[in-house]
Amino acid sequence: MTKLPRILVLTASYGAGHELAAYAIKEYCRRYSLAHVQIIDLMKEAHPVLNKISTSVYMSSFHAARFGIHYYGWSYYLTQRNNAYSPVLAGLNRLGTKQLFEIIQREQPDGVINTFPYGASPIVSKLFDIPTFTIMTDYVIHARWLHPALDKYYVASEDLKANMIENGINEKVIEVTGIPIRDAFENNNYPNENKNNKMILIIVGPYSQLDLTAKMIKSLDIIKDCHITVVCGRNAKLNQLLTKQFQNNCRVKILGFVEQMDELMASATCIISKAGGLTLAESLALKVPLFIYRPFAGQEKDNATYFSEKGIAFISHRMSDLANQIRQFIDNDTSVSLVKNKMDFLHHRKAAERIVTDVLSTIFGRRREQVISNSPMI
Repeated sequence: MTKLPRILVLTASYGAGHELAAYAIKEYCRRYSLAHVQIIDLMKEAHPVLNKISTSVYMSSFHAARFGIHYYGWSYYLTQRNNAYSPVLAGLNRLGTKQLFEIIQREQPDGVINTFPYGASPIVSKLFDIPTFTIMTDYVIHARWLHPALDKYYVASEDLKANMIENGINEKVIEVTGIPIRDAFENNNYPNENKNNKMILIIVGPYSQLDLTAKMIKSLDIIKDCHITVVCGRNAKLNQLLTKQFQNNCRVKILGFVEQMDELMASATCIISKAGGLTLAESLALKVPLFIYRPFAGQEKDNATYFSEKGIAFISHRMSDLANQIRQFIDNDTSVSLVKNKMDFLHHRKAAERIVTDVLSTIFGRRREQVISNSPMI
């Protein structure tokens, strides 16, 4: 009987996207009886104090950006074109090395999948002769994702693949699969074509401010034949304050954490959200256009620019522009259909399935090679 592979998935808590991609992979593995799938936040395990500080700094960067201090964006663009051997990236690639060595000894995985750019992963995995795979969770390139010792990259688009090849990555190790999302988003058939019940969905982050969100709701509330739903997630304080402020407005609904987020997003006419890779991938799957207000410098701004250039997302920097964009969009059925067709073209279906299938093929292929190499000569 063939021994089922043990998979180690390395992720990080800098934004929800890396973790959601990891759980999408695990969800697919479980459905096909691959029980030995371990998800580990390597930074949290290896450097808990540093992880807490860096996470706090990352989250604080969104507040600082409101005052024109884009220190996360500055650091992102400063290292975007570096290579794995540059002093900065070489230092980052050493993070977690010792702990990962111990984890691999303990878990004995047959393959390691990264949903966060851990440079230590391919280095340590090679010592154990274990294949290493990276799932890039954005639509744009950054040097931190690239490492010469990786066995395979799974990327979001043909454009990203072409960009990586220009940066010296071998075409044979790049697979265009799309970004893995939960099965509920892949298979959701909830209709969003009700012309008489148009809904603008605002998804706020944990760093969103009351004054800015309230101003956005008020600027959109003037759009006729449309109601507004705001999802505050785990931001309980914002949920409470917005609920109190808009409790008498029947066109505005304030929600906290939502379990069936796929159904809510699919029922929306359009979505206002940040341009995280997973959010963009989910909106593509559901074919619900995205409006991005003041994208943060870094991968979010680059993701937003990429989608805007493809004609499937809309960027604005003033509330009046955001309201005008949405009003013009929802009043033009031809424009809506055109954008949805473009989204359908860019979406790569069943990314998790394609990635897991390819990972298993590589692992079993490696096993066959080892059997052949260990067989006695006849």
